[in-house]
Amino acid sequence: MKNENRNSLGSIAFFTRPHAVTGVLSVLTLLFMPSVSWADGIVFTNFGAAHSYNTGAGNTVGNAFDGNNYAEGSTFTPSVSESFTSVTIALSCLSSCPDNFDVSITESAGGMPGAVLENFIVNAASLGVFGTDNAPVVRNAAQGPMLAAGTQYWITVDSDLNNSIAWNLNSTGDLAGTAISLDGGSTWFSPSGQTPGAFEVDGVTGVPEPPSLLLVVPSIIVLCGACWARYKATRTQIP
Repeated sequence: MKNENRNSLGSIAFFTRPHAVTGVLSVLTLLFMPSVSWADGIVFTNFGAAHSYNTGAGNTVGNAFDGNNYAEGSTFTPSVSESFTSVTIALSCLSSCPDNFDVSITESAGGMPGAVLENFIVNAASLGVFGTDNAPVVRNAAQGPMLAAGTQYWITVDSDLNNSIAWNLNSTGDLAGTAISLDGGSTWFSPSGQTPGAFEVDGVTGVPEPPSLLLVVPSIIVLCGACWARYKATRTQIP
């Protein structure tokens, strides 16, 4: 009978020793702590249905064969704060497109493109021919900067003179602010008065779930404390 009691008490001891209680509470806290669900959403888009855009008109990036090295920028302003996840942009090759070029998300500085928040290098040779319904270029975030609600940002596209690229215009009537550079993005002029190119910015917003399950944890702590006290009291009675 004593052995039976000892075995039984040994089981209680395992689950009520301080380090075991701490471990159990750690696991339970993880189980009952408020989790975070993530809601994907469109921060901005001026694409039409199914990412449609104007296939027959665009703003020049790189070489327009007039001696200037063009870069283009268009603005967007998030309505809610989100972490940037991807950009989708309508780009086509006007003529020769052998080199890489840059697509960037930047801050706004004095109403013009400013500090770069995220940059993507795109192979111009992968672009479809201007005038056809090419699939837009999609790039996923590496840095994922936070885009603050009500703050203006820019999408910019710049290239060297070896490329002659078109940023296809939007077909939805968007007339948001635009900028143009004649020296590959070193200096900008805004507003340029041009129709914005077609693009979409996507983001993600963290939505914490209600922490009501955390109310269970204090009860578990009390229960474990009571078990420990009972174990100590019972142990002193063992011959």
